[in-house]
Amino acid sequence: MDDLRRFLWFFNLLIFGVLTGISASYANDQFIINHSESELDNRYQYTYDLLTLVIEATKADFGEASLTVSDMIMSRNRIFRALKDGQTINVIAEASKLEWDEQLIPIRIPIRKGIQGFRIFIIKQENAAALANITTLAQLTSLNTGSGSQWSTKVALQLAGFNVVESTEYDNLFNMLSKGRFVTFGRGVNEIFQEVALFKQHYPEIVVDEHIMLNIPLATYYYVSPNKPRLAQRIQIGLQRIIDNSQFDQLFYQHHCTYLLKSKLNQRLIFKIENPFISESEMTSIVGNDFLLNPKDDFSVLCSQYL
Repeated sequence: MDDLRRFLWFFNLLIFGVLTGISASYANDQFIINHSESELDNRYQYTYDLLTLVIEATKADFGEASLTVSDMIMSRNRIFRALKDGQTINVIAEASKLEWDEQLIPIRIPIRKGIQGFRIFIIKQENAAALANITTLAQLTSLNTGSGSQWSTKVALQLAGFNVVESTEYDNLFNMLSKGRFVTFGRGVNEIFQEVALFKQHYPEIVVDEHIMLNIPLATYYYVSPNKPRLAQRIQIGLQRIIDNSQFDQLFYQHHCTYLLKSKLNQRLIFKIENPFISESEMTSIVGNDFLLNPKDDFSVLCSQYL
């Protein structure tokens, strides 16, 4: 059924492209993307920059376009409702979710190459020795861990045996960690170092664990309002175009190599758990197996091509 749904969606986009091709070069597409959850939260900058690159790569056949960041800070559930309408915002980069896949238009290209599923932990300095002595997943799951209530990784953690302590507010999770409500707070390699630098001024005892990585299959897709199929078509074509001409990798590694090198993933003890919402085979269905990052790679070699 998923394959049939995917085929029908691509077929509809193709028909849409044929019907609108004559006027495409005269259109002025308006992309409205979500604001980050907090003024201290800069996790979306890469997705804004990537969408700008997509717009530039498709100007010849789609025409001019504007990209606006909404001035409203909304929870994920509220963003989902807004996307279904497509007026307040019409596109977001977000982790894959079944409900989103069914009711919005997902562009099934994992724009972060799976890096946000490379989870390393923010901890308090006093717990560093305890993390260094962990050798099994059972030992790791015995420690309370923190998560946003609406994060897709929450369910994967719970199914793996973690006791997950939740909060609906992003900023509050750092306060809860500081107060000892949980021991580990897993963040993507693309997020953790910036976050610790920002929040350490308020919570000086927080540090990045240096020993463990939790690998969860996780894809960030662009999701588009069902009322904006033209924007979805433009993103799909633009992403494939910049992947083919290497602009995608250039932007990706410029944004992420600093963190890939700093995290020293291939020196960590890696535990892998399943994600009930997505598999690696789904993530690579369009772009191929080699598109995803391998945490065991030596990123000093790979990044030397782009820095």
